[in-house]
Amino acid sequence: MSSPDFLLTNLELRASNPDGSEGAGLSHQTGGIGGAGMVLVRVLELGPPPSQGVPDGAAIVVHDAGDHGARYEQLADRLATAGWMVSLPDLRGHGASEGERGHTTGIPEPVRDIHSVREHVAYRMPDAKSVVIGVGSGALWAMAYALKHQDEVHGLVLAGPLLQDNFGAPQKIGGMLGMFKKVEPLSPCVIPWKAEDVLSEPGDKGTWNADPKRDNTVTKGTVDAIVKAMAECPAPYAALNMPTLVLAGSEDPICTPADAAAFAKKLGAKSEVIEGARHSIFHGPTSEAAIDHVVNWLGTL
Repeated sequence: MSSPDFLLTNLELRASNPDGSEGAGLSHQTGGIGGAGMVLVRVLELGPPPSQGVPDGAAIVVHDAGDHGARYEQLADRLATAGWMVSLPDLRGHGASEGERGHTTGIPEPVRDIHSVREHVAYRMPDAKSVVIGVGSGALWAMAYALKHQDEVHGLVLAGPLLQDNFGAPQKIGGMLGMFKKVEPLSPCVIPWKAEDVLSEPGDKGTWNADPKRDNTVTKGTVDAIVKAMAECPAPYAALNMPTLVLAGSEDPICTPADAAAFAKKLGAKSEVIEGARHSIFHGPTSEAAIDHVVNWLGTL
């Protein structure tokens, strides 16, 4: 459950066309596919104590596939204490946001939603520095957003960026129906990582497995968008020469330290390894060390 200090905002955003671009609908609908309506995207917000005055900047945390923003409240609390306004959105189809569960309708959709969160904050803080912290597949969406809106971004943190397609084929439906059911964008694909890949503490693993807002599957449409972002985002983003920090856990089997270091070198980015951490570097006993790296790096912008 969220701390009382967090402000809950529901942004009503347009549904997506099949390619992920903004639909034309104006009425509300919960599906959010086909461009014919509006969907609610849930955002938790936390700012620094009033005694600290104007925030140093605004940070948006973009979660991984199947994840949700509220899992990053510890990170948000530390960033707010360090003087930053922090937004924790649930991407469409994730957490408490509306949309088909686990579905992303092409790269433009998360890019639009990050932009909408940033505009929401910029309305109150038009001159603030803006950074995006992307986790796993969220790191890919962060890079795609920076490419589209270069003038809005002052730096990126890419935590355990998803660099390999390990999702596999969509799940098959058994029985006679499965013989005639075609694979389509909404077909489910199992998220390949387990609690032991993500977290090291037994209690954290139990919380992960029992979290009702977290999904164990995403759709084929989401996997296709992730794979496309893996192929398309790094090269043009590297040409931006934007301040970037890449973080990886020393025990992460999903984004290994070697892969993260090679990726950071390709981007011309600073790279740090969090000793003892697995994929979810902002959780568990190593979380404070990971957050320290982020806070210290933000202080250099």
